[in-house]
Amino acid sequence: MSASRSLVYIACAAAGTVDVFDLDPDSGVLERIGRTEGLSHASSMALDPEAQTLYAACNIDRPSPEVPPRVVALSLDAASGAASSAGTRELPVTTCYVSLTPDRRELFGASYHEDRLIRFPVPGAEAEAEAEAGGVSTYASGANTHCAVVSPDGKYVYAASLGDDRVSWFAVEASRKHAANDGAIAASGHVAVEHGSGPRHLRFNPAGDRVYVLHELSGDVSVFERDAENGHLALLQVVSAVDGLDLSPGAVRSPSTQDPGQSVIWCADLRLTPDGRFLFASERSTSTISAFAVHGGGLLEYLGRTPTEAQPRGMAIDPSGRFLLVCGERSDHVTAYRIGDDGSLDPQSRARTSGGPLWIECWAPA
Repeated sequence: MSASRSLVYIACAAAGTVDVFDLDPDSGVLERIGRTEGLSHASSMALDPEAQTLYAACNIDRPSPEVPPRVVALSLDAASGAASSAGTRELPVTTCYVSLTPDRRELFGASYHEDRLIRFPVPGAEAEAEAEAGGVSTYASGANTHCAVVSPDGKYVYAASLGDDRVSWFAVEASRKHAANDGAIAASGHVAVEHGSGPRHLRFNPAGDRVYVLHELSGDVSVFERDAENGHLALLQVVSAVDGLDLSPGAVRSPSTQDPGQSVIWCADLRLTPDGRFLFASERSTSTISAFAVHGGGLLEYLGRTPTEAQPRGMAIDPSGRFLLVCGERSDHVTAYRIGDDGSLDPQSRARTSGGPLWIECWAPA
């Protein structure tokens, strides 16, 4: 396989698989080349390209005594693209989001149902490394925590609490001894956002001094300035990804709440190109992608909207920055779009996935 090609891994929750595709770097054609099974309700993933390992969170909504929440380490083969199990770590809470620390020894997970962040050694860590990491730590991150993103400098981890309408940050090197607040480590700080907006996912710019937050229930994208020393966030701008879509404000969702239907705002993923020039946000009720240009100071300009796969839960940008990949939770397909110099999206190919695709990671083997 050519080293210039990208390998695409898609977590498919309904099927319990991670599907593997080859993305042609010139044409944008997707070719399905494999599938790893036995990953019950696979949801989010984190890639360690140096170790050629993919970490997949499983059982975020359907844990049982027989199959508890867990993160599975998948060893990646650069030649074939195959992903094979290389270790498993059971978790005390369900986990809808995982991210890798810069030292690549630990993972942070976000628990939507248990309102926590958790920090734990990577599956398969050697005993010495695991002892040094100190086992599992928990953090009081707020109701319906939906993401756990470590800053590029590794100093802070940021969590979006969809239910409490706040973004909190925690010092990564905080004591692992459980403090007060139900035995969870307290936040170093937090910033409140508009009531009912439901912050869901966030992304850093390459320099780490701007943070972009997508709000699931209002459809807004907030731009924050970040202080690298204390982690503090200062609001610079709020723009809408849903203007003109004729949708009502969304509602916090859980397995016990009624489905509000397709007439409310239901944003999902947020992705920034590697060069920091363009930002893309997905909206599931209308199955659309909104594009923004990033200007001086990190501020956003709305560019336009593109129809896409039904219920676009997951997106990714390939390492070259030339293609945006979008999977449809209800379409069971993935589409590759070429990103134009003006931020436009031109569909290049479409491929079937296993059932319920939720998350995409891309890897360019060296």
